[in-house]
Amino acid sequence: MFPEFRAAPGEVTVIRKMAPVNMIVYYPQTEKGKEELARRVAEVHADAAVRRLKSLNCPTRQKLELLDAVMDTARKNQKQETNRIR
Repeated sequence: MFPEFRAAPGEVTVIRKMAPVNMIVYYPQTEKGKEELARRVAEVHADAAVRRLKSLNCPTRQKLELLDAVMDTARKNQKQETNRIR
């Protein structure tokens, strides 16, 4: 997950939880702003998924199969959500 913090064989790396951070979020009011926020959230989510896949201890082929399955599920869910809204 964090390649720059990989422990040497036999070592254990402990990452402590950070203290909660309170923040105020102002959601966008315009359609353009809402679309930009949705795009950025999707980008962060996709980056997290890719990092997690890369960290798995399995062959690349299996990682690609898992990624395909996740993408197929996301497309199916998006299609169902679109049909539900209409």
